[in-house]
Amino acid sequence: MLQKLMKVVASVSYRSKIDMLKNLFIYIAFFLMQSTCAFADTTKPAPDISLEADKPIEYKLSLGDYSTQSVHANDINIRAERDNQRAWVGYYKENSTGFDQWRGGYERTDQFLMVNIDTSLQVATHGFLGGSITATTTDPFFGMIGYGVTNLKPYANLNFDPNDAITLGVGYKKENGSSVTLFMVRDVRVVPGQQNTHLLMQFPLQNKQRISLDVFNKSGPTDPGQSINSVGASITYDWPSYFLRIAYDPKVNFTQDDMTRITIGMRF
Repeated sequence: MLQKLMKVVASVSYRSKIDMLKNLFIYIAFFLMQSTCAFADTTKPAPDISLEADKPIEYKLSLGDYSTQSVHANDINIRAERDNQRAWVGYYKENSTGFDQWRGGYERTDQFLMVNIDTSLQVATHGFLGGSITATTTDPFFGMIGYGVTNLKPYANLNFDPNDAITLGVGYKKENGSSVTLFMVRDVRVVPGQQNTHLLMQFPLQNKQRISLDVFNKSGPTDPGQSINSVGASITYDWPSYFLRIAYDPKVNFTQDDMTRITIGMRF
């Protein structure tokens, strides 16, 4: 079913995707303004990191469709999570250029006093290797600081933030699970000064559903020496077993291309 849906998504023209995303962003923004008060007390607080010996492995399968004016690509990713550890493997291919890449990764979260430490390692074909570490203080008010580095080998950046970068942020999380986070990811190695600033808002709904809105500003120099400043957004709707994410990303990865992204997935 997921593959059939992705084929339908891929058949839609780039301009039609742009119009669809603009209309959906307007609708979601209106929905959030009208409904924020109803989100309170619909879910329990997020649990602390637990290490249950018999806890089953949870899986998440994602299929992504990425379109610009000149490139169309697809991505499939499967992720496994248990306790404080997560691992994934994925395959990416650009249908228009033929570039493809297998990739995998591992990350874990460890708690030290009042701080959660997230460490990750990514590997991919074409010789790519990267890693990151992020420290986050516990809620309700929290701060975060992180650093990422790669070996600068070819890599399809599906995080859409600079990889060789520092991350700084602050946020607030309520007991019911709703949260707001303001953070920036700033390149400090490849093209210093490139920066993505995110305002991420998450709202729990009834029946274990959730909606997330990420509005981001992209600014800084591009490789040819020009500067850009543009605003994009991503919306994610989570059901207990499925999720849908759509995004409009202008000047994707600090190029001159604007991208639409649609990702669907399931948990099992």
